[in-house]
Amino acid sequence: MRRGLTLTELLVATTIMVMIAGAMSTLAMTAHSSNTHCRGQIESSQHARVSLGRIEQALEKAVANEQFPACLVVAEQSGGEELPQTLVVWSPTGTAASPAGLPLVSELVVFSPDPASPNKLLEIRWPTNTDTAPVASDTSSWQSLVDSFRTSQTNDRTVLTDKLRTAALSGDWTNSLSASQLRGAVRFRRVLAPTAQAWTEYRAGTRAWQDLDWPLDSYRATSGTRQVVVQTELQVVAGNMAAAGSTALPFFGSTSFVYELPR
Repeated sequence: MRRGLTLTELLVATTIMVMIAGAMSTLAMTAHSSNTHCRGQIESSQHARVSLGRIEQALEKAVANEQFPACLVVAEQSGGEELPQTLVVWSPTGTAASPAGLPLVSELVVFSPDPASPNKLLEIRWPTNTDTAPVASDTSSWQSLVDSFRTSQTNDRTVLTDKLRTAALSGDWTNSLSASQLRGAVRFRRVLAPTAQAWTEYRAGTRAWQDLDWPLDSYRATSGTRQVVVQTELQVVAGNMAAAGSTALPFFGSTSFVYELPR
């Protein structure tokens, strides 16, 4: 006759089963967490690629001349800091109305965080506004125009991503901060060669034509090739906004554009 298990054997068997169950549970939770993390990383990468791709497409179709060098970076002044978070590109959907003059507002495309939801990066057009844009050097008018772009109810808006990392204008990030206290983590930088200052000096007669910083010395007797480079940095969040400080992924883009400047 077979005897049953003793109490000690039952306790040992139960302990082993509990340990195995605990290990399997931990393994399952780890696998789920890893899967969620990977999905978040992939989704964030897709958002970044789409955003950078749209900016590159606008610059590839840009129009430029001596008055307007294809694009502008409009910076917001916050205390003693400048936040270069808005890019304006002269990228008409058809033929430019005045290729040798200034763009129309309807021909511009603006890339900027949504002031009402700073975690969203917007692509904005204002097709019904046929006003002429300000001259490139009029900083205050451009700031006002960009503000109108972002607040107008008659423009066309496309959300490129809703996963921008947000940062507090002052202090630490908390869930209680309002949209006006946050800014989306996107930065633009435009590099011109020859620079705007050097070109102004040439037109003023204080700098020689051959002394301008032409890329690869690409200039002739009647014209020279100017290069415009736009560099973009955006930080995309893989998880929730509360974890943005530790989980934000930085992405970088760079697009080059060239056009002729007349002597």
